[in-house]
Amino acid sequence: MIKRLDNWCDNLWIYFMGVLGIATAIYMVANWSWLPLGAKAGAFGAIIMPLHVIEEWKLPGGLHYIYNVIFGSKEMGSKYLDRYPMSRLTDMITNIGLVVFPLIFLVLSLTTNLSTEMAVCIMLFSLMEVVAHTIVGIYSLRRYRQAGKRTIYDPGFGTSYLLFLPAAIYIITELPKLTMGNWIGGIVALAVMSICCCPLQEIPLKKWVLKQENNAFAFINPKYYARLVNKDQF
Repeated sequence: MIKRLDNWCDNLWIYFMGVLGIATAIYMVANWSWLPLGAKAGAFGAIIMPLHVIEEWKLPGGLHYIYNVIFGSKEMGSKYLDRYPMSRLTDMITNIGLVVFPLIFLVLSLTTNLSTEMAVCIMLFSLMEVVAHTIVGIYSLRRYRQAGKRTIYDPGFGTSYLLFLPAAIYIITELPKLTMGNWIGGIVALAVMSICCCPLQEIPLKKWVLKQENNAFAFINPKYYARLVNKDQF
Protein backbone atom coordinates (compact mmCIF):
# COMPACT_ATOMS: atom_id res chain seq x y z
CA MET A 1 0.00 0.00 0.00
CA ILE A 2 2.78 2.43 0.96
CA LYS A 3 4.70 1.60 -2.24
CA ARG A 4 1.62 2.22 -4.39
CA LEU A 5 0.98 5.53 -2.67
CA ASP A 6 4.66 6.45 -3.10
CA ASN A 7 4.42 5.67 -6.83
CA TRP A 8 1.25 7.78 -7.12
CA CYS A 9 3.08 10.67 -5.44
CA ASP A 10 5.81 10.62 -8.08
CA ASN A 11 4.32 11.55 -11.47
CA LEU A 12 0.87 9.95 -11.72
CA TRP A 13 -0.89 12.61 -9.67
CA ILE A 14 0.61 15.34 -11.85
CA TYR A 15 -0.82 13.62 -14.94
CA PHE A 16 -4.18 13.49 -13.14
CA MET A 17 -4.01 17.22 -12.40
CA GLY A 18 -3.09 17.87 -16.01
CA VAL A 19 -6.17 16.01 -17.23
CA LEU A 20 -8.37 18.03 -14.87
CA GLY A 21 -6.74 21.23 -16.06
CA ILE A 22 -7.20 20.42 -19.74
CA ALA A 23 -10.83 19.37 -19.24
CA THR A 24 -11.51 22.57 -17.31
CA ALA A 25 -9.88 24.70 -20.00
CA ILE A 26 -12.04 23.10 -22.69
CA TYR A 27 -15.16 23.65 -20.59
CA MET A 28 -14.27 27.28 -19.89
CA VAL A 29 -13.55 28.15 -23.52
CA ALA A 30 -16.72 26.42 -24.74
CA ASN A 31 -18.91 28.23 -22.21
CA TRP A 32 -17.05 31.50 -21.69
CA SER A 33 -19.84 33.78 -22.89
CA TRP A 34 -22.30 32.86 -20.16
CA LEU A 35 -20.10 31.75 -17.24
CA PRO A 36 -20.39 33.99 -14.16
CA LEU A 37 -17.18 35.56 -12.90
CA GLY A 38 -16.83 33.15 -9.98
CA ALA A 39 -16.98 30.17 -12.33
CA LYS A 40 -14.34 31.71 -14.58
CA ALA A 41 -12.17 32.38 -11.53
CA GLY A 42 -12.55 28.79 -10.35
CA ALA A 43 -11.60 27.60 -13.83
CA PHE A 44 -8.52 29.82 -13.78
CA GLY A 45 -7.38 28.19 -10.55
CA ALA A 46 -7.91 24.64 -11.80
CA ILE A 47 -6.12 25.39 -15.09
CA ILE A 48 -3.14 27.28 -13.66
CA MET A 49 -2.34 24.95 -10.74
CA PRO A 50 -1.12 21.99 -12.88
CA LEU A 51 1.25 24.33 -14.75
CA HIS A 52 2.35 25.86 -11.45
CA VAL A 53 3.09 22.39 -10.06
CA ILE A 54 5.10 21.42 -13.12
CA GLU A 55 7.31 24.45 -12.56
CA GLU A 56 7.64 23.77 -8.83
CA TRP A 57 8.30 20.04 -9.22
CA LYS A 58 9.78 19.43 -12.67
CA LEU A 59 10.76 22.46 -14.75
CA PRO A 60 13.00 23.38 -13.06
CA GLY A 61 11.62 21.85 -9.84
CA GLY A 62 13.12 22.11 -6.39
CA LEU A 63 10.63 24.26 -4.50
CA HIS A 64 10.55 21.59 -1.78
CA TYR A 65 14.19 22.26 -0.94
CA ILE A 66 13.87 25.97 -0.18
CA TYR A 67 10.48 25.37 1.50
CA ASN A 68 12.07 22.84 3.83
CA VAL A 69 15.04 25.10 4.47
CA ILE A 70 12.64 27.84 5.57
CA PHE A 71 10.08 25.79 7.47
CA GLY A 72 12.07 22.71 8.48
CA SER A 73 13.23 21.85 11.96
CA LYS A 74 16.35 23.76 13.00
CA GLU A 75 17.34 20.82 15.21
CA MET A 76 17.35 18.49 12.20
CA GLY A 77 19.52 20.82 10.14
CA SER A 78 19.90 19.46 6.62
CA LYS A 79 19.09 15.83 7.50
CA TYR A 80 15.56 15.63 6.09
CA LEU A 81 15.40 18.48 3.60
CA ASP A 82 14.18 15.99 1.00
CA ARG A 83 10.98 15.19 2.94
CA TYR A 84 10.35 17.42 5.99
CA PRO A 85 8.05 19.20 6.40
CA MET A 86 7.19 19.08 2.68
CA SER A 87 7.27 15.61 1.18
CA ARG A 88 5.94 14.31 -2.10
CA LEU A 89 2.90 13.04 -0.18
CA THR A 90 2.00 16.26 1.63
CA ASP A 91 2.58 18.45 -1.42
CA MET A 92 0.55 16.10 -3.60
CA ILE A 93 -2.40 16.46 -1.22
CA THR A 94 -1.94 20.24 -1.05
CA ASN A 95 -1.87 20.73 -4.78
CA ILE A 96 -4.68 18.35 -5.68
CA GLY A 97 -6.74 20.20 -3.09
CA LEU A 98 -5.84 23.47 -4.78
CA VAL A 99 -7.36 22.12 -7.99
CA VAL A 100 -10.41 20.49 -6.42
CA PHE A 101 -11.40 23.52 -4.35
CA PRO A 102 -11.47 25.89 -7.37
CA LEU A 103 -13.63 23.33 -9.17
CA ILE A 104 -15.97 23.31 -6.18
CA PHE A 105 -16.03 27.11 -6.33
CA LEU A 106 -16.87 26.86 -10.03
CA VAL A 107 -19.86 24.66 -9.25
CA LEU A 108 -20.98 26.88 -6.38
CA SER A 109 -20.84 29.89 -8.69
CA LEU A 110 -23.19 28.12 -11.09
CA THR A 111 -25.62 26.81 -8.50
CA THR A 112 -25.74 29.52 -5.82
CA ASN A 113 -25.50 33.30 -5.56
CA LEU A 114 -21.90 33.07 -4.29
CA SER A 115 -20.19 33.85 -7.59
CA THR A 116 -18.72 37.14 -6.39
CA GLU A 117 -17.39 35.59 -3.18
CA MET A 118 -15.76 32.76 -5.13
CA ALA A 119 -14.15 35.29 -7.47
CA VAL A 120 -12.79 37.26 -4.50
CA CYS A 121 -11.35 34.05 -3.05
CA ILE A 122 -9.47 33.10 -6.24
CA MET A 123 -8.31 36.69 -6.71
CA LEU A 124 -6.82 36.74 -3.19
CA PHE A 125 -5.29 33.29 -3.65
CA SER A 126 -3.68 34.33 -6.94
CA LEU A 127 -2.19 37.44 -5.34
CA MET A 128 -0.99 35.34 -2.40
CA GLU A 129 0.91 33.09 -4.80
CA VAL A 130 2.61 36.10 -6.34
CA VAL A 131 3.54 37.54 -2.94
CA ALA A 132 4.68 34.18 -1.53
CA HIS A 133 6.96 33.37 -4.45
CA THR A 134 8.36 36.90 -4.43
CA ILE A 135 9.23 36.60 -0.73
CA VAL A 136 10.77 33.14 -1.22
CA GLY A 137 12.68 34.46 -4.23
CA ILE A 138 14.11 37.37 -2.25
CA TYR A 139 15.02 35.01 0.59
CA SER A 140 16.73 32.66 -1.88
CA LEU A 141 18.76 35.50 -3.37
CA ARG A 142 19.88 36.74 0.03
CA ARG A 143 20.75 33.23 1.25
CA TYR A 144 22.61 32.11 -1.87
CA ARG A 145 24.06 35.35 -3.24
CA GLN A 146 27.59 34.34 -2.21
CA ALA A 147 27.04 30.95 -3.82
CA GLY A 148 26.40 32.63 -7.16
CA LYS A 149 22.64 33.27 -7.25
CA ARG A 150 21.83 36.49 -9.10
CA THR A 151 18.03 36.65 -9.41
CA ILE A 152 14.99 36.41 -7.14
CA TYR A 153 13.65 33.47 -9.16
CA ASP A 154 12.41 30.39 -7.32
CA PRO A 155 10.44 27.43 -8.75
CA GLY A 156 6.87 28.68 -9.16
CA PHE A 157 7.85 32.32 -9.63
CA GLY A 158 7.27 32.25 -13.40
CA THR A 159 3.73 30.88 -13.37
CA SER A 160 2.86 33.16 -10.45
CA TYR A 161 3.69 36.28 -12.45
CA LEU A 162 2.73 35.05 -15.91
CA LEU A 163 -0.52 33.26 -15.00
CA PHE A 164 -1.75 33.94 -11.46
CA LEU A 165 -1.11 37.68 -11.63
CA PRO A 166 -2.96 38.22 -14.96
CA ALA A 167 -5.84 36.07 -13.63
CA ALA A 168 -6.05 38.25 -10.52
CA ILE A 169 -5.96 41.43 -12.60
CA TYR A 170 -8.74 40.15 -14.86
CA ILE A 171 -10.91 39.26 -11.87
CA ILE A 172 -10.28 42.68 -10.29
CA THR A 173 -11.33 44.47 -13.47
CA GLU A 174 -14.53 42.41 -13.75
CA LEU A 175 -15.66 42.46 -10.14
CA PRO A 176 -18.77 44.47 -9.29
CA LYS A 177 -18.70 46.92 -6.39
CA LEU A 178 -17.97 44.72 -3.40
CA THR A 179 -19.90 44.68 -0.17
CA MET A 180 -18.51 43.71 3.21
CA GLY A 181 -20.36 40.42 2.83
CA ASN A 182 -18.56 39.71 -0.45
CA TRP A 183 -15.18 40.30 1.20
CA ILE A 184 -16.03 38.18 4.22
CA GLY A 185 -17.35 35.34 2.06
CA GLY A 186 -14.26 35.38 -0.14
CA ILE A 187 -11.89 35.45 2.83
CA VAL A 188 -13.75 32.61 4.56
CA ALA A 189 -13.59 30.51 1.38
CA LEU A 190 -9.87 31.22 1.08
CA ALA A 191 -9.30 30.32 4.73
CA VAL A 192 -11.16 27.02 4.40
CA MET A 193 -9.24 26.11 1.24
CA SER A 194 -5.88 27.09 2.71
CA ILE A 195 -6.37 25.29 6.02
CA CYS A 196 -7.67 22.10 4.43
CA CYS A 197 -4.96 21.97 1.77
CA CYS A 198 -1.93 22.67 3.95
CA PRO A 199 -1.75 22.63 7.77
CA LEU A 200 -4.71 20.29 8.31
CA GLN A 201 -2.95 17.48 6.46
CA GLU A 202 0.73 18.49 6.68
CA ILE A 203 0.87 18.70 10.48
CA PRO A 204 -0.09 15.04 11.10
CA LEU A 205 1.50 13.59 7.95
CA LYS A 206 4.95 15.21 8.06
CA LYS A 207 6.10 13.14 11.05
CA TRP A 208 4.41 10.01 9.69
CA VAL A 209 6.47 10.35 6.52
CA LEU A 210 9.70 10.36 8.55
CA LYS A 211 8.80 6.93 9.95
CA GLN A 212 8.50 5.31 6.53
CA GLU A 213 11.26 3.07 5.19
CA ASN A 214 13.20 3.20 1.93
CA ASN A 215 13.00 7.00 1.64
CA ALA A 216 9.29 6.81 0.85
CA PHE A 217 7.81 10.13 -0.26
CA ALA A 218 11.22 11.84 -0.32
CA PHE A 219 12.16 14.09 -3.23
CA ILE A 220 15.01 12.70 -5.32
CA ASN A 221 17.14 15.85 -5.52
CA PRO A 222 17.01 19.63 -4.98
CA LYS A 223 16.83 20.25 -8.75
CA TYR A 224 17.01 24.07 -9.19
CA TYR A 225 18.91 24.41 -5.92
CA ALA A 226 21.28 21.47 -6.57
CA ARG A 227 24.20 23.69 -7.49
CA LEU A 228 23.80 25.58 -4.21
CA VAL A 229 23.36 22.66 -1.79
CA ASN A 230 27.04 22.07 -1.09
CA LYS A 231 27.48 25.72 -0.19
CA ASP A 232 24.51 25.85 2.15
CA GLN A 233 25.04 26.44 5.86
CA PHE A 234 22.76 25.43 8.73
